[in-house]
Amino acid sequence: MTEARSRRTNLAIARPMWLAIVLVAVAATAAAGPPPDFRLQDLDGNWVTLSDHVGKDVVYVTFWATWCVPCRREMPYLQQLHEDLADRGLTIIGVNTDPPGTTSKIKPYIKQYKIGYLTVLDPNNNVLDKYNPTRELPYAVLVDRTGNVHEVFAGYRKGDEVRLREKVLELLDAPTGGEGEAPSGDPS
Repeated sequence: MTEARSRRTNLAIARPMWLAIVLVAVAATAAAGPPPDFRLQDLDGNWVTLSDHVGKDVVYVTFWATWCVPCRREMPYLQQLHEDLADRGLTIIGVNTDPPGTTSKIKPYIKQYKIGYLTVLDPNNNVLDKYNPTRELPYAVLVDRTGNVHEVFAGYRKGDEVRLREKVLELLDAPTGGEGEAPSGDPS
C-alpha cells in the first residue's frame, strides 16, 4: 500500500513538471517560424485567412472571449493601438473563442467596447488549440513583416500594453529585407 501511495505522490509531482516542460517547449517553438495559418469567418460571415496579412503587415493575433475579464481590460489598449498604427502597417486580428450558439452576443459586445479591428470567430477552438493548447486567454502572437512569430503574449496584466506597443513599433520600424534584398514573400 505504501508503494502505491508513493507512486501516486511521484505522479502528482511529475505531472506538473512534465506539463511545465511541454509548455516551455511549445512557447519556444511558437516564437520561431511562421504561425499556423487559419481561415475563419468574421462577424458578417466573410472568410478571413491569416496568410492574406502575414508577410505584408505586422500582425497581432489575439485570442479572447466575452467572459474573459483580462481580455476585456486589454481590448481598449488594442483598439488604441489599431487606431494609432493601422496606417503604418499593423493588422490586429481578434479571434473570438466563445462557444457555438453565442455568436449573437459577440456583435453587441464589439459595439459596446467600440472595437474596430478585425474580429473572427473560432467557436470550436480549433485554431486556438493549434496556437495554445492550454487555452489561456488572452493569448496572442506578434508576427513580423517577414511572416515569422516575433513574440508570444500569454495573459494580460496592467502595463503589458506598454511592452506590446514598444514591440510593435520596433517591428514597424524594422527593415523588411537586407540591402538589395526583396522582402520575404515578394517575388521581385
